Amino acid sequence: MKSLAFDEIVRNLLVYLKGQVPSLSSKEAKDDVLRQVQSMTFTLRSTIVQLEGSAYHDPRATEDYIKLEHELEALKNTNAKLEESLFMEMNKIQDTSDKFLNYQDELLKKQKTEAALIEQVDQLKKEIENLLSKPVSIITNTTVDESVYEDLKADISDLETRLNKGEETIHQLRQALQNKDVELSKGKEALMEAMKMDKSEIDSLKNQLAEISAARNENSILRTRISELEGELSVLPSADAYRNNMAAYEAKMSYMEKALVEAQTEAMKLRTTVARANPEAALLEKEQMQQRIVDLEATLRSVIKSREANTKSERFSFAPEECVYLFETLSTTANRLAQSPENRDVYSRARDSIAILEKSNAIQRILTIGETFDGKQHKAAKAFKNDFLPDNVIIKEEGPGFVSGNRLIQKAVVWVGKSVFNCTECFNACRPHEYFCPKCGLELTAPDGTSKRDMPPHPTELEPNILLLDKLIDQGNLKAASALIAYISREYPGNVELAKRQSLLSSAERTFITSDE
Repeated sequence: MKSLAFDEIVRNLLVYLKGQVPSLSSKEAKDDVLRQVQSMTFTLRSTIVQLEGSAYHDPRATEDYIKLEHELEALKNTNAKLEESLFMEMNKIQDTSDKFLNYQDELLKKQKTEAALIEQVDQLKKEIENLLSKPVSIITNTTVDESVYEDLKADISDLETRLNKGEETIHQLRQALQNKDVELSKGKEALMEAMKMDKSEIDSLKNQLAEISAARNENSILRTRISELEGELSVLPSADAYRNNMAAYEAKMSYMEKALVEAQTEAMKLRTTVARANPEAALLEKEQMQQRIVDLEATLRSVIKSREANTKSERFSFAPEECVYLFETLSTTANRLAQSPENRDVYSRARDSIAILEKSNAIQRILTIGETFDGKQHKAAKAFKNDFLPDNVIIKEEGPGFVSGNRLIQKAVVWVGKSVFNCTECFNACRPHEYFCPKCGLELTAPDGTSKRDMPPHPTELEPNILLLDKLIDQGNLKAASALIAYISREYPGNVELAKRQSLLSSAERTFITSDE
C-alpha cells in the first residue's frame, strides 16, 4: 500500500475535524456524542499511523515518480523522432514544389510553340488567299508553256499538304496541352493534399511539443515540491517521539472514555433515584409547565383581541420583542417535552400555541423545499450529490425556521442537493471531476461539512421527493421536474402519484411546444 503525502494526510484530517464540529454540536443524546467521540479517536489513531509512515517515505522511490521519469525520457525520444520526420516532410514539400515549377516551365514552352505554329498556318492561309484572289489570265497553249502550269499545280498541292500537316500538328499540340493541363491539375491537387497533411502533422507536432513542455514544467514543480517535502520531513520529530505521544494520547483517551462511561452510569442511577424518591417534584414541575402554557395562551388571546379591537385591518403583526419572547418560551418548552411521553399533552399545547402565532402572522415560516439554500436562514443537516437538479436546491425540511418581520428567530434545518462546488477558502469555481481546489488545495465540502468524495447520491424516499416535485412544477422548472420523476420511477415503477404528475408534465410540455410554434 502506497503511503500518502504528508500534506494530503494533514489536509484530510483538518477537513474531517471541520465537518465533525457542526455534527457534534447538533447531537443532544450523550450516547450519540460518545459514539462520535470514539469514531474521532479511531480516526486520529489511524491518521497518526499514516503520518508515521509518510515520515519514512521517500517520494523519489515511489512508482509515480519513477513512471514520470520514464514518461519524460519516452517523450524526449518521441520529440527527437518527430523532429526528424518533420525535416523529412519539409524536404518532400521542397521536391514537390520544384516539380510543380518544372511543369509550369514546360507548359509555357508548349504554349509558345503552339502560338508559333498558329502564326505559320495563318501566313500560309493568307498566301493561298492571295494566290486565289489574283486574276488569272486565260492562258493558251501558244502563250504558256505546259511545264509552268505543272509547276504551279505542284506548288499548290505542296501548300495544301503543308496546310493539312500544320492543322494536324496544331490538333496534336492542343491535345497534348489538354493532357498537360489535366496532369498539372492533378499535381496541384496532390500538392495541396500533401500540404494539408503536412500542416496537420505540423500542428500535431506543435501540440505534442506543447504537451512535452507542460510535462517538463510539471516535473520541475514536482521536484521543487519534493525538495520542500524533504525539508519539512527533516524538521519533523523522530518516530520515537510520535510513538511516545501516541501512547500518551491513547492512555488519556482510555481514561476519559472510562470516566465518561462511569459518569453516565452514575447520572442514570441518580435520575432513577431522584424519580423514585421524589415523584411529587416531577408532578409539580409538570403542573407548573402546564400553568405556564395556559398563561401564555391567555396572554396571546388577549393580545390578539386587543389588537383586533384597535386596528381596522384583519391581519396584524406582533412587535418583534413580544414575538421573540413568546416563540422562544414555547419552543423551549416543546423541545424539552418532545421525548417525554408522560408530558405529551403539554407538548401538543405548546406546538398548537406556535401554530397560533404563525396563523396570526406574528411569525412567518421560512421557505425551504425547492428554494435555494441560504446560510443566513437555513442550516444544512445533510447534503446529497445530484446532477439533474439546480445547485444548492433544498430537497427536504427537517425542522421549520421562523422570522418576525426582518428579524431571524430560528433557522430552518434542511437537506441540500449539490451539483456545483466552489472552494470555501478562496471561492474558486471547480470542475465536476475535482475533489480538491486546484488553486489552494483545500478539499471541497458541502454546506453540512461533508467532503465531496463522501457525499451520498440523491435520496429515493417517496414522500419528500413528491413534495419537491410539486414545488418544481409550481416554479415552472419542467426540465428538473422531468429528471426527478425519471430518477424516482426507477425505485417506484408504476406509482400512481408519479403517473399523475408525469401526465401533468407531458401536457404542460405539449402546451409549451404549441405556444412556441
